[in-house]
Amino acid sequence: MRITRSVSAALVIAVFAALAAIPWEAAASPPTTGSGSYVVTGAVVTGVRTANGNVFVTETETVTSTGTFTGTLVHDLLVTFHADGSLTFHGPGTFTGAVGGLSGTLEYAVAGQGSMVTGSLRGSFAITRGTGDLAGVHGHVTIEGIPATGGTYTVLLH
Repeated sequence: MRITRSVSAALVIAVFAALAAIPWEAAASPPTTGSGSYVVTGAVVTGVRTANGNVFVTETETVTSTGTFTGTLVHDLLVTFHADGSLTFHGPGTFTGAVGGLSGTLEYAVAGQGSMVTGSLRGSFAITRGTGDLAGVHGHVTIEGIPATGGTYTVLLH
């Protein structure tokens, strides 16, 4: 019994010593939440085609954001306008600016849907890569707003 307790105590001490030796950067940090607003400041249409009653538009859209993300987002979108007034969109993008006082870039993929009839839009971004002070940042952003105008977002970063 005494040997088992000594081995258990030694194991516990060794585990805590190993954990204490882990650099702070290597330890997992808790997720961070945030929110803000965005405004579409420009769009350059790079292509338009129609098929089966749908209109397909490729564009580069520029957005200014405030709140947790302070900076500029630029994404290349494929927007599909359906005959019933609904729309879908998706594409890659890059954010350049600051998040919580740290600056750099974030790469993301955006996708969503909306309606030109109701003037509503919702979607999400998956943040896949960061650079500069934002290296290693990943997360998920949810957006709601008005197509081609602006709206609000919430974010979960990890």
